[in-house]
Amino acid sequence: MIHWGIIGAGQIAHRFVKGLSYSQEGKLYAIASKTKQQEWIDLYPDIVTYDNYDALLDDENVDVVYIATWHNTHYEWSKKALLKGKAVLCEKPATLSSKQTKELVTIARENKVFFMEAMKTRFVPAIYELQKVLQEGVIGDILKIENRFCYDMSGVANTRYLFDEKQGGILNDVGSYTIASLLNYIHSPIQDIQNNVTIDRGVDVHDRVTITFESGQIGFLEMAMDEMKSPLMTIIGTKGKITTQPFYRPTEFMIEVDGQKSYTVFKDYIYDDFYTEIEEVHQCLKNHQYESDKMSLQDSIDCIVLIEQIREITKGA
Repeated sequence: MIHWGIIGAGQIAHRFVKGLSYSQEGKLYAIASKTKQQEWIDLYPDIVTYDNYDALLDDENVDVVYIATWHNTHYEWSKKALLKGKAVLCEKPATLSSKQTKELVTIARENKVFFMEAMKTRFVPAIYELQKVLQEGVIGDILKIENRFCYDMSGVANTRYLFDEKQGGILNDVGSYTIASLLNYIHSPIQDIQNNVTIDRGVDVHDRVTITFESGQIGFLEMAMDEMKSPLMTIIGTKGKITTQPFYRPTEFMIEVDGQKSYTVFKDYIYDDFYTEIEEVHQCLKNHQYESDKMSLQDSIDCIVLIEQIREITKGA
């Protein structure tokens, strides 16, 4: 049985534990929280709790760590965990710079310790099915992909971290999802990037990014925290198009061919949207892999490099 330790005890940690509860391979063993220990003890009386993160990493019974803290702490605790020989599943974005991500990748490779950015987009069953449809050429060659992840934070009481200039902004919050999804389908060097950006309180609150690839393919990414829009992905091909939402954890997608034939493919979660991601970690650990083929270490580097390129354009806007 694989024993999980969790660093960070917010809402996403609770969702993660629900997904983990369905597994026959792993179980929740310990959690570290500076303020919410009693809450977790009440819910899970048998778990080990710590009031500091280092103590959890020193526990020899912890096999793998799920890092669910704020963005700007991911690098620190991922690095500490890897150096102590703990496998790591780190919430996105894995880090806030390519330098930090590359360092974590080096540590994972040199020490042969598993590391993966928690990109559920890559693991839900409907995405596997969608990839099969693309490989079969149902909509022809991909010409353009549009991804949207837009929500409205007006009226929300606690938005402090989103407007923190060091870790905030919509690109840092959901950019990993839109970019990882785009790069899952288009594999070509980038030729040009443009961003129509809205800045508020020192951070980007709305990005409209157009990416031109050397292949001639186009990616359009819209991310916002000042406007609500459906989290829709549209893949436009030479013979038709595919649409799905929410693109980062869909259970179905619609195929249109030649503007005439249209049908919907349904593929539900296995239990929930966390389970298949967690099982990927278990499978990799059982196979003594230090990275996943579906969300590789290079994939994480590619994502943060593109985020940095967009960020540089944003600074000049």
